[in-house]
Amino acid sequence: MYFMNKKIMASIFGGLIGLLVGVVGGGFLGLVIGGTFFGWLEFPGYPYLTGYELFTYIGIAIGALVAIPLGVIIALRIASKMIKK
Repeated sequence: MYFMNKKIMASIFGGLIGLLVGVVGGGFLGLVIGGTFFGWLEFPGYPYLTGYELFTYIGIAIGALVAIPLGVIIALRIASKMIKK
């Protein structure tokens, strides 16, 4: 039972760390790509939404969706290695 709790806690912490890394990394990449290539876009119905802002939000969403499962997988691998010792 102790091993199961350790794996569950590792997956939760891995998911949280993955969320943080994904949001920051995805937001940064979205801001860089959006500011470089799509900074000139203006949306007529939304006067305060520019192209780089939109790509920042898209980058945050994609980064979080990709990094959460990766964080959980990496945390479970580390936890299983520690349990074997």
